[in-house]
Amino acid sequence: MTVKVIATDMDGTFLNSQGQYDRERFQKLLRQLQERDIRFVVASGNQYQQLRDQFPDCHEQLTFVSENGANIIHKDKPLIEVFQNREDIAHLIHFVEQEYPEAVISLSGEEKAYLRRDAPHDIIEWLLPFLPNLELVEELLPLPHERFFKLTLKVEEEAVTQVRQAIDSFETSDRLVSTSSGFGCIDVITKGLHKGWALEQLLKGWNYKSDNLMVFGDSGNDVEMLKLAKYSYAMANASKEAKVAARYQASSNDDSGVLEVIENYLAAL
Repeated sequence: MTVKVIATDMDGTFLNSQGQYDRERFQKLLRQLQERDIRFVVASGNQYQQLRDQFPDCHEQLTFVSENGANIIHKDKPLIEVFQNREDIAHLIHFVEQEYPEAVISLSGEEKAYLRRDAPHDIIEWLLPFLPNLELVEELLPLPHERFFKLTLKVEEEAVTQVRQAIDSFETSDRLVSTSSGFGCIDVITKGLHKGWALEQLLKGWNYKSDNLMVFGDSGNDVEMLKLAKYSYAMANASKEAKVAARYQASSNDDSGVLEVIENYLAAL
């Protein structure tokens, strides 16, 4: 077993239910990984700035796959940025607002995140930690004047399947597709561009293969990277589709399952 790259999702995987992790324990592990030339990758649907803020003491030492793969940053330097077609985004937003007015839509842009001002207050408060540089606007259309990585819908959990089916049947479906990121959230991403794709780009650039990759995840948007890696772990609290995609299971996020598996791996070297 020769692991050279370790990638982990954040919410529900690396972070506990309070959105925290054992920083001292991780810093110790990170030093050990660096001594063995093992790279650590944060792979999330969240924005880069939000992820960077989770690692205030070491972000410049890490690689970030943010926006579900659309924005890749290595040691604070941009590597890959893929933006969505503005017409497709506008068309899809109009469709969702007409057909599912109860859905809360957020836009993830190059500079800011955008959310309608009339969104329920409790939803805005819940989303705030995930949306740095948030701007509340009267309407999402016409689109603000910047480029966008993705849009996200927050719906009732029992409505996720229905809304995803509608998005994936809409006329933009050959370019934009949905993926579940948990907690009633649906990320609309560029087709074929996901966490697994992003990790493939990194592996190629670093001259490694999927046999050298260890990943951790808990949700639908982790499936592609779980299938890619030879050493893939779904958390004990993971969704069924994540567990089916993974080869192994780790303890839950509240039991620091990611850190536990890495510690055990390093101890066995």
